[in-house]
Amino acid sequence: MIIKDDKKIIERVKNFLEKEQDYKIGDLLPIVEDVLKKKDRIEELSSKNKTPFYIFDSKSLDKSIDLFVDSFKKIKSFKPYYAMKLNHYTGIVEYVVKKGMGVDAGSIREIDIAIKAGSEDILYFSPGKTDDDIEYVLKFGKKITINIDSFNELKKIDVISRKFRKKMCAGVRVHIDLHGDWKKYGIHINDLKKFWNEANNCKFINLQGIHFHMSRNSTADFYKSTIKEVGDYLKSNFSKTELEEIKFIDFGGGFEVIESEGFYPSKTPQGSIIEAVNSNDHIEAQYKHPYYIRDAIKIEEYAKIIDGAIHEYLDPIVDVTYYSEPGRFICNNTMHIVLSVVDIKDDKNIILSGGVNMVGWQRFEYEYFPLINISSPAKEEIKCNMWGNLCTTWDIWGYYCYAKEFKENDIIVVPNQGALTYSLAQNFIQPIPDVYLL
Repeated sequence: MIIKDDKKIIERVKNFLEKEQDYKIGDLLPIVEDVLKKKDRIEELSSKNKTPFYIFDSKSLDKSIDLFVDSFKKIKSFKPYYAMKLNHYTGIVEYVVKKGMGVDAGSIREIDIAIKAGSEDILYFSPGKTDDDIEYVLKFGKKITINIDSFNELKKIDVISRKFRKKMCAGVRVHIDLHGDWKKYGIHINDLKKFWNEANNCKFINLQGIHFHMSRNSTADFYKSTIKEVGDYLKSNFSKTELEEIKFIDFGGGFEVIESEGFYPSKTPQGSIIEAVNSNDHIEAQYKHPYYIRDAIKIEEYAKIIDGAIHEYLDPIVDVTYYSEPGRFICNNTMHIVLSVVDIKDDKNIILSGGVNMVGWQRFEYEYFPLINISSPAKEEIKCNMWGNLCTTWDIWGYYCYAKEFKENDIIVVPNQGALTYSLAQNFIQPIPDVYLL
């Protein structure tokens, strides 16, 4: 094994992990303190309902929506759409609609949820739309704007809309070279002029906008670079008349929630090398820090940079409404998971009342969230394996817990589990539990 014998490489990797400036260190104690403020209400729910269950925290949802909208209010014409794929719980969808947000739906199923929640403004995007999908969307007229994914899809929509003689509001998704795997979606920016011309020949398609998106952006670099490239392209290739046809530009979502979760050193690229080498020698890896905190800029900073890029590259050439599709930022803090201690194997192994089927995958092997024993809270963590109750070895909630001690029936809270968890939950071994309003 070449790496095993190359001590210089291993030393370099270890030194990299020990540099505090490379990854953000610290703890998520503010989240713990916020959960403990809700301790009485959570305990009341736990006394009335068997664990496990989800909590819908409507006040946190309200706070997230207001913060997002306030952050982007400098953009003169702005409309946010909640990306439902992050969490389709009906209580959340109904709440965002009441707060005046549109809904970003990725399937007919999600469109139905949005319609039942009372939404009158839905953006529909998914790759690979079928004829049945397109025909279904036509039923709702101006309630739905369909984002077209390809030239082939444009032709398909043209044929179907002519058949039913119904107008369809539409946008087109674009990507640029920097988008990496996200080039799966939409057309290349260099094909936009051709696409626009072809769409203008489609009698019942009203192409009004341009859409781009990439997820989990810890900085605003993606938005700034894409806005610049779109602006430069439009300025060079579109006539004044064509520019006036553009009614919206959608810069997507993908905003990170700062100081909400972490990751383990062993799951970094450097840590994986250390793990591989040490496992070959049957040595347990030792790291300077138990976990790192996922870092990002504040939502106000995203908004400031995006507004600056719009002002510089788009405002001089188009007069449009700007759309955004936040998902994670809106719902991340609005759902928590409540479990209880059912078995104490020893001081290093605790069995809890629910499994990670509640989140749909073994995320806690890789991602760190603070676990809180609200029955015996503490401001420091105990190192122990917090196992779920599924018959799998990867069913683990974490390796640390804020607790003084553990007793059977203690209530354990896994906070901020609103994004891509409930939507991915599955009836695997155990059923999907109920949701209760906090």
